[in-house]
Amino acid sequence: MLEILNVIMRFLTWGFATYRWRKRGEYFMLLLSIALWMDFLAALTQKQVLSDFGLNPNLASLIPLMSLMAVFEGILLIAASLSLRDRIKTLWGQFLLLACGIAGPTYVLLTVLLDASPLVITAFPVPFMGVSLMFLGYSLIKEEVGLKTVSTLFPVGAFLLGAINLTYPLTARTSVASYFYGLGALFRAMMFLGMMRCAFLTVKPPEMPITELPTGAFYSDSGRAFDILLQEMQSSGNGVLITRKSLEGFKPKFPVFWMTKVASGMIGENIIALSPTNIGILIDLVKRHLEKGHSLVVIDCFEYLMVENGFENAFKFLLSLKDTVVKYNGTLVVVIEPSAYSKKQMAMLMREFERLDI
Repeated sequence: MLEILNVIMRFLTWGFATYRWRKRGEYFMLLLSIALWMDFLAALTQKQVLSDFGLNPNLASLIPLMSLMAVFEGILLIAASLSLRDRIKTLWGQFLLLACGIAGPTYVLLTVLLDASPLVITAFPVPFMGVSLMFLGYSLIKEEVGLKTVSTLFPVGAFLLGAINLTYPLTARTSVASYFYGLGALFRAMMFLGMMRCAFLTVKPPEMPITELPTGAFYSDSGRAFDILLQEMQSSGNGVLITRKSLEGFKPKFPVFWMTKVASGMIGENIIALSPTNIGILIDLVKRHLEKGHSLVVIDCFEYLMVENGFENAFKFLLSLKDTVVKYNGTLVVVIEPSAYSKKQMAMLMREFERLDI
């Protein structure tokens, strides 16, 4: 029964991943979806599963097939992770994929030709897939999920499942193997629940459009401008605010990302707390709201991000945010305190952002 449930969870996890890819068109999710399909097929090569369906194929033919699927799944997981981290087009990223694509199948072929034992044949593919799962889990937490929500169960489950696969050559024929199989089923259940939540994560569209503001990227050093923008977002339910300010007693009708170290995740209606060093995830979070029609993004804590990440990293984030907002014909406003910047830093800001006078 546990084997059949394992197969069903693998299939449903693939289904939810494919649904998210179809809905959002994310390249990394396409690669992950293919990897999860390979994972589902790999379950059908296990003798215990086939026995439950009344099939009894030759074990000698199943082991090489399962090993090849583990290799190809691992390569796809690495490709998905590299795509998620924007490294798939780099030289080292492509070299890594090339090396894995050559080494994995070659190992399986040589061990089969040399008539090696099943343990030897799987000694590289299964741990390789384990490392790939751990890399995927780490990448998703760092770049994509990052929040303490149900969605986090997928990368955490993938990382833990990868850790179990990594021990396979040492534990496959020991008394702990059955316990590890049970733990693997638990971690796959975590992946299933996380992907289900991830696939159906909803973003509220704005209540009404904002037409008074020009599109593009701007800066403002006026506290009055910030108050006007805040009122505009509140009255229209349109916009995204990235702030350091305390929001106690404020009930926004638009999404707010509060940059803080004292909390994490959803802390109130429309308010998500994020670590200031976790700025990589902000681009995707803002993008999701822009895709739903939000047209104004206001950030009034750039100085705080500078302190936590350094000016260079914070400025790179700001440029990526600018490109994302401009791509969707939106408006980005950075509220700054000029005295916090050097002449060179201020010149860089003024070169990329126009002054907004409202």
